Amino acid sequence: MAITKLSNIGMPKGGGAAHLKNCISYIMNPDKTEGMVGGNAGTTPQEVYQVMIDTKQEWEKEGGRQGYHFVISFPPGEATKEEAYAVINDFCEEYLGEDYDYVFSIHTDQKHMHGHIVFNSVNRMSGYKYRYEKKDWEKYIQPLTDRICEKYGLPPLVYDKNNKIGKSYAAHYAEKEGRPSSEKIIKADIDFVIASSKDWDDFIRQMEGLGYKIRQKKYVTYIPPGFERGRRDSRLGPGYRAEEIKERIKNKGQEQGVEKILSHELSKVYEREIFQYTKTTLTVFQMKKIKNFYQTGHYLEEKNPYAVAWKEVRRNAVHIDQLYEECKYILEHEIKTEKDLLEKQKILIKKEAELFNQRKTLFSVEDKKIFQQYRVLKKRLADTPDWDDQFEIYQEELNDFLKEMPEGMLSAEKEKRQINAMLREVRHEKRIVNRMIEEEKSLNKEEKIAKKKGCTEIQHRR
Repeated sequence: MAITKLSNIGMPKGGGAAHLKNCISYIMNPDKTEGMVGGNAGTTPQEVYQVMIDTKQEWEKEGGRQGYHFVISFPPGEATKEEAYAVINDFCEEYLGEDYDYVFSIHTDQKHMHGHIVFNSVNRMSGYKYRYEKKDWEKYIQPLTDRICEKYGLPPLVYDKNNKIGKSYAAHYAEKEGRPSSEKIIKADIDFVIASSKDWDDFIRQMEGLGYKIRQKKYVTYIPPGFERGRRDSRLGPGYRAEEIKERIKNKGQEQGVEKILSHELSKVYEREIFQYTKTTLTVFQMKKIKNFYQTGHYLEEKNPYAVAWKEVRRNAVHIDQLYEECKYILEHEIKTEKDLLEKQKILIKKEAELFNQRKTLFSVEDKKIFQQYRVLKKRLADTPDWDDQFEIYQEELNDFLKEMPEGMLSAEKEKRQINAMLREVRHEKRIVNRMIEEEKSLNKEEKIAKKKGCTEIQHRR
């Protein structure tokens, strides 16, 4: 019976990611693998390591645990190297997908066939850090590995419980709520605080009491606890600007129930935007998505406002937001069938890989060291008041350093920022597309089950 061990890869005492680099090199050792190596982060140890480091730097998550190491060990004669490769390849594609940089290999240098998986601690799509929680094996991993092993005619895998690792709250919450962004977290907390606020000042005090940092200038910026960057109120959508929040506080508790009004008003705003696209003929696929969106938006109209649970309203509002995003996307990009959606996913995966490669070629290892020195000098100058005696000294050091920098390095850094911006857009599109594909798979599965049971209709989930 195959045994699976789960362990984490930490930082050395002196900092850095040497343990991660060594682990990648070890599992990709050609003397052990006979070329049985796969993954989505590169084909050489140095390339895989650099891709993982780039992801950490992009999300500014270079500290803490660096990665995770899974080992799947088959008893002698239970699996061929091809079967072991297929099992681990399928597992990585389904469990890690495009969310995490990973590499895997099959070691054939011993009597028992065994495979290794190393993946990054930072989610390259959301920036969340992976955390394994108690019973995650039973809830998420075991059902997946059982299904894969059954597919290849192998016994199920068994977890070695002597190995303990963990998964972040954000990742755990994301599995249940659809990978919430900082925007959704902020909006949910604003909704919660409004319900108990007397006025704007009280609202700000309560938000700060939750751990928020709030800047009030032309726009109000909310920085939630645990996040390094915040969101302006102008980017949070209808109902979340300062003046709108003040109005919501003033009018809360009115006869119809403010939560229901906001949910319904939000859906009406979205409906006006969506239906401007519907003047042309729509396909069955598009109509199904729009119908689901419309039904969800009007779901609460049929309810007694005093009987509607707050969690239900909040869940419904999140769903409206997601469905609006999906409807707008398929209409703007002329996605008319499920096949178009799958093709779009392939295009986005290819585009992401191209941008990763484009960014990788901008700087050599030596260039990166030089630019790191430049950033240190620039930050030191920025942190020094201009009245300080050291200011002019630091300024002169920075100017001298700039004269010695290779020509074109600053323009390369500007190009890197542009590539990062494009990567964020591509990843955002991928999240929308992946969400719709998973929804279609789930609905298709329900339809098959319903047909077996003799059902004639599938109710859309809200």
